[in-house]
Amino acid sequence: MHKPIMVKEISSFLNKGKELSILDCTFGGGGHTISFLDLGHRVTAIDEDLNAQEIAKDIRKQFNKFNFFKMNFKDLEQIEENYLKNKYDFILLDLGFSSNQLEDAQIGISFKADSKLNMNYLNSDFTAYDIVNNYPEEELSRVFADYGEIKQSLKLAKFIVRTRQDKSINTNFELIEVLRGSGVNFRSKKIHFATQAFQALRIECNKELENLNIFLEKVYSHLNKDGILAIISFHSLEDRIVKNYFRSNSFKKDKFKNQSNWGFEILTKRPITPNQIEVKDNPRSRSSKLRVGRFIN
Repeated sequence: MHKPIMVKEISSFLNKGKELSILDCTFGGGGHTISFLDLGHRVTAIDEDLNAQEIAKDIRKQFNKFNFFKMNFKDLEQIEENYLKNKYDFILLDLGFSSNQLEDAQIGISFKADSKLNMNYLNSDFTAYDIVNNYPEEELSRVFADYGEIKQSLKLAKFIVRTRQDKSINTNFELIEVLRGSGVNFRSKKIHFATQAFQALRIECNKELENLNIFLEKVYSHLNKDGILAIISFHSLEDRIVKNYFRSNSFKKDKFKNQSNWGFEILTKRPITPNQIEVKDNPRSRSSKLRVGRFIN
């Protein structure tokens, strides 16, 4: 069952005195959306996942202040084209995966279960199989270095290219054995040794960081004055982008750092993380970080 992360922490940034218009940019299993609806707010949710669309249909039967649109969060301006011109009092972007996605063998995000090399959760034809079996050595090295922060990325890329000359790498478990035999020193004291490589392939496959940057370039224009932007990230690459976005667009001492007429009052000097009780109850939350800003214009 999907468990939304840091629900209490997020709700602490909601204006308790009025009904808010909220945009949930990554609906997933619907956990955060339901928490907002239970508080009486009006929620618009978006997600590109087909399972999310089915979950949304059930929620729509229970709440009349709820609308759902099947789209990627980077395309949020399409909501206005298709639905309404209103802006939002609160926008949430949760960059994690729903339990449904993690446990879907067809997607194959997890290295704990064997499946065909896919990792694409956006319903496109570009998969981890294509990257592992077709990318040239230099491109493989780039992916593992930039998105997996693997120091010996070139060594790993060379080994994969040599291995696939004899036989294509078709499944998650086959890839794990290749990683195991590569001789690469992964940072694996606290995490599974395949974590970095799987993360790198998933990011490349789904254009995760590119989509995040596209979203951040436009999200401010969808917020009401004093509206809240809350973003949950799950690894250092995402968190670095979010942190730098808030910093470069900060509003402090009556000045906009970006030299524009808008910015954010940073409400989280340090990212908020789940408490020990939540991490124990939901281990997947342990790496999550929440950053929040108030829109000023």
